[in-house]
Amino acid sequence: MQKDALIERVASVQALISRKTPYSEVRSEDQKRIAELRGFLYDTKPENIDFGRVAEECNTLHQKYSIMPNIEWDV
Repeated sequence: MQKDALIERVASVQALISRKTPYSEVRSEDQKRIAELRGFLYDTKPENIDFGRVAEECNTLHQKYSIMPNIEWDV
């Protein structure tokens, strides 16, 4: 259950980062890190995941990007 919650949290933070940063062909370090976390969670057995560490990393990224304005996209 905790693994599922972390997967959802990572997806939420990924979406937040994409709403707050302009599109670029090159991923930022934060984008790379959140993608690494996603891969780690999918590839790792629940008992081998440090829930607190991953949750704290997600919270840190969330706090960093939540205060930034959304990027306005031309449609």
